[in-house]
Amino acid sequence: GFSPELSRADELVCAEVALRLHVPKATVVMCIKATTRVFEWALASRQNFDFMFKDIGVLVCRGGHVAMRFFEDLAREVAQSENLADSLLQV
Repeated sequence: GFSPELSRADELVCAEVALRLHVPKATVVMCIKATTRVFEWALASRQNFDFMFKDIGVLVCRGGHVAMRFFEDLAREVAQSENLADSLLQV
C-alpha cells in the first residue's frame, strides 16, 4: 500500500502547526498521514466525497476526478493582493 512520506518542508509546516495548536508534532503528522490514506482509498475506489478546508474552499472528488472550489471571499482577497503586488512591482 501507499505510505505517505513528508518532505523536509512538510515537516517544518507540521512543526509550525503543532506549535500554533499546542499539540505534539507527531499528532499533526499522524493526522496528515491518516487523511492522505483516506484520500488514496477514496480516489482509488472512485468514491465521491467533499473535503472542506476552513476559509479556503472545498476539494470536490467525483468518480476519481478532483477539483478545488475556492470560496469567493478568498478568491477576491487573492486577486486583490495580486493586483496590489503587480501595482507595487510596476512602481
